[in-house]
Amino acid sequence: MTDDYEDLLEKGLEEVPEESGSGERFEMPEVDTRKDGSKTIVVNFSEIADKLNREKDRLSKYLQNELGTAGRLKEGELVLNGELRRGNIQGRLQNFAEDFVFCPECDSPDTEIVKEKGVQLLKCQACGARNPLNSA
Repeated sequence: MTDDYEDLLEKGLEEVPEESGSGERFEMPEVDTRKDGSKTIVVNFSEIADKLNREKDRLSKYLQNELGTAGRLKEGELVLNGELRRGNIQGRLQNFAEDFVFCPECDSPDTEIVKEKGVQLLKCQACGARNPLNSA
């Protein structure tokens, strides 16, 4: 019986994903905006999406919905209708990261969004947790 336990333990440990990332502390990207008439432009939108490892369309739709405005992607920038405060956009970005980037089990930002059996899951590369996502 001890051999069965050891075999199962070894098999289980092989299936646990290795921790990814460099071990450095994750820093939330800062929003860089500029005004253009009655529009607010998130200048570093592409870099933010890349740093969060999320699709630009998903992040753009989330921010537009949360900020209650329309917008569009243009050459790596997000052009939002209206004059919006940078701090307001930054706060919504933080909310996005909490809901769609950080693992609810271990708080690691090393996650990806996967679809299994028609359900979108937040899959953690560090601890292996899988959590269903609310749509965004």
